[in-house]
Amino acid sequence: MVAKRRTTLRNKAAAAAARNLEEVEDEELDVSSRSFLHQPRESKKEKQLNKHQIFLNRVLEKSSGRDDLAGISKSAVRRRKRKLRDELKPRMGDLLTSLREEDDLKQHVLEGSTDGGPSDGNSDPIAKKNVVRVLSKDERRAGELGYVHIRKNEPNIRNQKGAKALSIRETSRMNDILHNSSFQQNPFGALREAIMMKQQDRQ
Repeated sequence: MVAKRRTTLRNKAAAAAARNLEEVEDEELDVSSRSFLHQPRESKKEKQLNKHQIFLNRVLEKSSGRDDLAGISKSAVRRRKRKLRDELKPRMGDLLTSLREEDDLKQHVLEGSTDGGPSDGNSDPIAKKNVVRVLSKDERRAGELGYVHIRKNEPNIRNQKGAKALSIRETSRMNDILHNSSFQQNPFGALREAIMMKQQDRQ
C-alpha cells in the first residue's frame, strides 16, 4: 500500500476551504434578516423604567378599589383594617361604665317606687338592692369565679397546641360561670364584680 503525500492532502483541504468561502460570499441576506439585525435595541435604563411602570400599574389594579387605599401595598391595607377593627372592639372600662349606669338606673327606679307609695319588695325584682362584695386577693386566689390568674408560662394562642389548650380552658370556665348561682341570679352584678377585680389587679 502506497502512502499519499502530504502536499496533495494539504492542497485538497485548501481548495475545499476556498470553495466554501466563495459560496458564503455569494449568498445574500434577505430583507427580513437585514431588518432583524438593524432593529433599534432597548437600553438598560429604558428597561428599568418600563419594569417600574408595569409594577405601578399592577399595584393600582390590585388595590381594593377604594380611592383612599389606591396605590397602597396589601400589608399597609391590612394594617389599617386591623387598626379599625381594634378601635371597634369594646373596652373593659366602657363596659364597667355602662354597668354602673345600669346600676344607677335601678337606683333611680327604686327611689321612684318608694316615693310613689308602698310596694311589695318580693313582687318587684328591680326594687331589690344589689350587693357587690369585693373579694381580697387571698379569697380570689382560693379559686372563686371571676379571678384569672396571670402566669408567665401561659399557652400561646398563635400556635395550634396553645390555642387548643386555651379553648378547652375557656370552655370549662364558661360552663362553671353559667352554672354559678350568683351569675344566674344577677348576671350584670357578677360581670361588674369580675371587671372591678381585673382592674384592681392591673393597678
